[in-house]
Amino acid sequence: MNANLNELRPRMMSVAYRMLGSVADAEDAVQDAFLRLQVAGEVLSPEGFLVKTTTRRCIDKLRADRRRKQYVGPWVPEPVDTKQGRLNTVLSESLTQAFLLMLERLSPEERAAFLLRTVFDYKYAEIAEILGKSEVHVRQIVSRAKSRLERDKLRFQPSPREAEGLAERFLTACQLGDMSIVEKLFAEEAEIHSDGGGKVSAARVVVRGRNRAARFLVGLFRKRQRDSQMRNVTVNGEPGVVFISDGAVIQVVSLCIRDEVQAVFMTNNPDKLSRWSLAAID
Repeated sequence: MNANLNELRPRMMSVAYRMLGSVADAEDAVQDAFLRLQVAGEVLSPEGFLVKTTTRRCIDKLRADRRRKQYVGPWVPEPVDTKQGRLNTVLSESLTQAFLLMLERLSPEERAAFLLRTVFDYKYAEIAEILGKSEVHVRQIVSRAKSRLERDKLRFQPSPREAEGLAERFLTACQLGDMSIVEKLFAEEAEIHSDGGGKVSAARVVVRGRNRAARFLVGLFRKRQRDSQMRNVTVNGEPGVVFISDGAVIQVVSLCIRDEVQAVFMTNNPDKLSRWSLAAID
């Protein structure tokens, strides 16, 4: 494979991961696009070919995937280990688990058009070519997607400078089992999404409300501190922790912070933990 073409792989992974919320599925889509490029003959724009093929593969995957409709309990995007300060603001915000969950409200084509335009800065004419639609239609799709996401986007948009200090106080209170501080730092409408996929213990519904969320989280930290070690990490660009037992990651927790702790995302499903710290997503 040409070295210059391989330089396009991280960008294709970034598109596919945001579309699918799964590292494994994103890798499959990108690999298929590169294989198709190899046998496509003369291609004037390899990047155009790859982004079109990757996006179309993701749309097909989302349309055909019935697993999410049958998923046991809350579904949380597969977490990725990221380093603070690596990404620009737009890329960083669009990588958070809260943002990826918002995208679940969009149809596959709405998701593709919205991401390609607002995150990856493709022109409307280029997106029209990728989706096989008119430029006017693509503009309508992007506008509709923005309207549908606006309310939650404001609610979950992180504030990195404030997040660091608040996350430290919050996680310390969780470790100490200090219910009053944990509850105080949670937003009134706080949510905890716990993803076990029906394979390991996890809450089967989203835990909502400041008091219920605080009690749930303090109980979880109390249990985890008895049977595992905790390490601070950055999860999809946001503060979080991993719990490790016998050398294996058994849970990844990330915080969504905007003035207060708005949401906590927990990934317990072992299928989503096997690539933790291995996947490189920008």
